[in-house]
Amino acid sequence: MKIRTSLKLSVTLTCIAVVLAACGRKTEDTSAAVATVNGEKITQNQLDFTTRQIASARPGASAPDAAQVLQTLVEQRLAVQKAEKEKLDRNPGVLQALEAARKDALARYYVEQFTAKVPKPTAEEIQKYYDSHPANFAQRNAYVIQKVDARVPADQAGPLAAAAQAASGASAVAGLLRAKASAVNVTESTQPAETLGPLLPKISTMARGQTLAIPQPLGLTALTVVEVRPQPVTLAQSQAAIEQFLWNQKKRDALQAETRELRAKARIDYLGKFAPGTVSAAAASAPAAASGASQ
Repeated sequence: MKIRTSLKLSVTLTCIAVVLAACGRKTEDTSAAVATVNGEKITQNQLDFTTRQIASARPGASAPDAAQVLQTLVEQRLAVQKAEKEKLDRNPGVLQALEAARKDALARYYVEQFTAKVPKPTAEEIQKYYDSHPANFAQRNAYVIQKVDARVPADQAGPLAAAAQAASGASAVAGLLRAKASAVNVTESTQPAETLGPLLPKISTMARGQTLAIPQPLGLTALTVVEVRPQPVTLAQSQAAIEQFLWNQKKRDALQAETRELRAKARIDYLGKFAPGTVSAAAASAPAAASGASQ
């Protein structure tokens, strides 16, 4: 039941083009009909489009069953026909939602078309990225890490973090924090380099038995390297992932540059409570200013 409900929601969201067509101009669709609802066709193109949209909205999930998608389209078409019969397509709220959906669809399609033109990274760029991130690839390790979450008063977190980092070995760190903290949770897991995120540059330089202590709002977290297991990855093994990562980065950078150019060429006037000099205007401009400073 939960899967069916989720599918219905996905179809409702992704079939807005069908609803728009029903409430506005008709588009040319010469593909074969896969069903009719009170004489109105549901075509193969519509079914394929909806299936693709659902699949793209659920990356990693199994492909949606076409027959189930079709049944949900049938139910949606019945609801649309009933809504039109009751003149709901003239409701101001519906018209506003349809217009918002039209603009969202156009903007999304524009972004897709724009980013599709961004060239893929070259072999030289992929090689450079591989060489400049040895901890992720050529010198990649898997780290067995003991994690100790300790609850301590804020005024004790700093001194206790320093003591934990000075301790020798995982058992010493766990014993120290058990003795000083009001609550302690100790776990051990194997973490490949790529799962460590921003902690990797630091942990990759640590020897077995060393500890990194990180203050937390309610205490501290101590990460102790228990074991280091070499697991290098060759360029051939990582090339596809690097290419996709760099391509996504290029797309993001190109889209940000395009957006800045569009804004620079446009006349944008903020009115009412968002007019220049108001509190709302200052709050709205703060994220944009921070974003610009970070680039």
